[in-house]
Amino acid sequence: MSKEKKSLLIFYGITLSVSLIFELLYIFTKSDLFVSLLMWVPGITGIVCSKVFFRNQGALGFKFKVRPLYIILSIVIPAFYLVLTYALAWVVLKDPTTGIDTLPKAVLGEWGEGIPSGTYIAVSFIPLLISSAMSAAGEELGWRGFAYPVLEKEFGKVKAVIINGFIWALWHLPLILGDVYQSKVNIVYGIIAFIVLVMLVTVIYCWTRSVSGSVIPAILLHSVHNELDQLYLQPLSSNEKVPYYAGEQGIFTIAVVAIIVVLVIVVWKKQSKSMNTAYITLEEK
Repeated sequence: MSKEKKSLLIFYGITLSVSLIFELLYIFTKSDLFVSLLMWVPGITGIVCSKVFFRNQGALGFKFKVRPLYIILSIVIPAFYLVLTYALAWVVLKDPTTGIDTLPKAVLGEWGEGIPSGTYIAVSFIPLLISSAMSAAGEELGWRGFAYPVLEKEFGKVKAVIINGFIWALWHLPLILGDVYQSKVNIVYGIIAFIVLVMLVTVIYCWTRSVSGSVIPAILLHSVHNELDQLYLQPLSSNEKVPYYAGEQGIFTIAVVAIIVVLVIVVWKKQSKSMNTAYITLEEK
């Protein structure tokens, strides 16, 4: 068995088994402590595996020297598909939002009473993005930082993206089945829609990891997505049908992201002809 396959088996085996323990603890206790620990299981496992199997080979891609274009795209892409699809959902459902002026109260409860929404968004965006990035980094250092380059080297881009996305989606399923995550839609529809969207966004995350040689764009993509979806757009939506249209199980979001993915694949193919791929980070420095 190659070093790459062995490292992947150990990474995924430890990550999925340890994560399941924290997921079950969260389902039964509802303690946010276990969610925080869960988010860092892939990252810590990836860090350990990179040190054991690829010592001194930059296997995590945790470097900040990244082309500004990929940083910009990592912010713009999730903002575009989330804001657009939530807006479409609100139009189709005849403005089901609670109103932008109520956003601070929707998020902060009584603490948000009397705070202007513009002030809240301006003041909270960066701190919340940093907080979101700390959580997202725990996942991305594992899924895209460590696992994807190894998968790409061992199986090629297409299979690597499929495996990476499917296992990432599988990792979330206990929380969905336990009714503590993305549980506002029909369970069968919700699981199918969630897996489809995760597989699609995985293409975007892996593309940035591959062409930039860094995991930072993937962390940003994940952070902006979580912040906008969970802390701004979801709280503005009061109609119970919104999750069917927008968000991580929304049909509009799936459609728009699918279009973006087609464009990414076209660009990625052109880039692959003129540059090394993500597994360059596994070569000796």
